[in-house]
Formats: sequence, structure tokens, C-alpha cells
Amino acid sequence: MAITELAVFSQYKFKKETPNILLSIIIPIYNREKSVKVTLDWLKKTTYDLTKVEIIAVDDHSQDHSFDTLADYEKFFPNFLIARRKQNSGGASVPRNNGIKLATGKWLLFLDSDDYLTEHALSDAMAIAESGDNDMVCMPYARGLGSTRAISKSAFSYPTTVTNLAFSQTKLYNSLNAVGKLFKRELIDEYQLDFPDSIKVREDNWFMMKMYSVSLKIAILGNQKTYYFIGEQDGESLSKAGTPPRDAVKIFLSVYDFIQALPIDETKKLEFLALYLNRYTNFIKRGTFAPVRFFDHTKETLKTLENHPLLDDNAQTFIQDLFHHKYDLEK
Repeated sequence: MAITELAVFSQYKFKKETPNILLSIIIPIYNREKSVKVTLDWLKKTTYDLTKVEIIAVDDHSQDHSFDTLADYEKFFPNFLIARRKQNSGGASVPRNNGIKLATGKWLLFLDSDDYLTEHALSDAMAIAESGDNDMVCMPYARGLGSTRAISKSAFSYPTTVTNLAFSQTKLYNSLNAVGKLFKRELIDEYQLDFPDSIKVREDNWFMMKMYSVSLKIAILGNQKTYYFIGEQDGESLSKAGTPPRDAVKIFLSVYDFIQALPIDETKKLEFLALYLNRYTNFIKRGTFAPVRFFDHTKETLKTLENHPLLDDNAQTFIQDLFHHKYDLEK
């Protein structure tokens, strides 16, 4: 990170003992001084060589002792970077973007501060990452004790590890959150992928739908072992508020423009758009103005997309209703 970019932090400690980092683990944190101890205590147990890892924790100007708690763990990790933002950003996007800029690893992994990885998770995932030409390695999720957060079992239905998958061969459209997945850093840099600072809920969908669209080969670890535990949905979680339609359409249209600009054939573009629209139709259509914005921006493509075999009935009906003026398109 450039010196000018360090100006966003009021405190930081950078400990770097080993060169040639393979994996950067990015942890955004806000008011999680207790739960982050669990996250870091599990990371201490990893069977993977920690000299190849850097832990990057970005404190989004917490009002508790989160930064001090992080500092207490410096002695356990050879490469440990912690920073406290001068101002709270209101969501996970900005701390994650700060973490991306700080990261030096060939692979990136986002880990939430109330989640944790099992001892073998990094070893198994990095073995796949480093042994082939996959662009992404996905870990199955499980609920932590007391957690009420939704997990996407259908996306991780393979009993043993499967590699070299195309996105359309998977059900990863049911897993649009960014945690628990290893990303090839060079793809993030090549396509300038980041998280939207103006969106607080489903901000990782913005990143993930684009990342899936440029990841030609994806690996999914087998579900007979446990890897990533989703923590409790507590008072600091923003996901309880639901997804505002105005944000949902902003996310989808950003992804739409990104895919349309990719140097891939139209068949692949339509596959991605159909699968993503299946997930986003209900978010968009419940808004007053969101359907209008969506239609105005995409109507030329919708003529072709309407009968796509991957489009579900709900999304197909939504497109038909738009063309038949069920929504007030004059607003």
C-alpha cells in the first residue's frame, strides 16, 4: 500500500518475517473483540505453514477494544498486519478493499471476524490451489454453535474434491458470499475487482458474481470434512436488514455491464446473466423504481434472455411482465 493510502488509518502494526507470501487472509472487523479471538485461536491451530501466510485485519474504527485484541495476537503469526481506520465506513466493503491493497499473497481469502477455519482447511485448500490451474478454491460451510445464518449446502454437494469446474457446471450461484473461498490474486488485479463502498448488504455479491464470471476453472472441496464455520449473526450484522431493491438493481446492473464488457462469446454471457437473474429477480421486482431501472438498462438483452434454458420460471415471468407493461415504466 502506498504511503498516501496509509493516511486512512489512525493506528497500524505491520509484522513481516518471511518473504514470498502465498496466501493473504483478510479479516474486516467492527466491534468484535470477543468473537475475533475465536477466529484467531483457530487460525493458530492450522496445519498449514504459517510462514507462507499473512494475516491482514482491518478494524473499521471499532468502539470496543477490537484493535487491542488483534495486537495481542501478533506474537502467534510470523506475518501479521493490523490497521485501524480513522473513520467507520459502515460496512465490510471498505475494510476488505483496504486489505486487498495491503495483501501481497498469490491467493486471497476473506474471513469474517465471527467465523473460523478448521485446522486442515488451509492445508487442503492450498494443496489444490498450488497443484493445478484452478482460479478459485471453494470450501464447504457449516454453522457454528448457535449460528442462525443461512448456509448454501447445495453449492457444496460433492463428497470428494472436484476441480476444473466451469461455473455453469456448479450450483455456486447459491453461494454469492465472498468468505471461505481462495481467489487467484492476478485475476483480481487484472479485472480491478473490489467491493462497493456505497452498498452495505450483499456487497460481496457484487464482487462474487464478477469473480465467478472470470474464473475459468473452479475447485470445490469435498463435504465429508469440515472447513469453514459460519459464526453467530449478532447485533453488528447488517444482513438482518434485508436487501433494498435500489441496491439490488445497482449490484445487478454493475455485474451486467461487467459481463457485457468481457471478451467472451454471447452464449457464455447469457449463461451468467440467466443464473444471476434467477437469484436477483425477487430483490429487484419488489421495488417501486428498481424494475424500471433494470428494464431500461437491459431490455435489448432481455429479448434474448427471456427463453434461456437456465432461466427459471420466476425470472422468465418477470421479464414477460416487464415487456407487457405490468410495471409502470414511466416512473
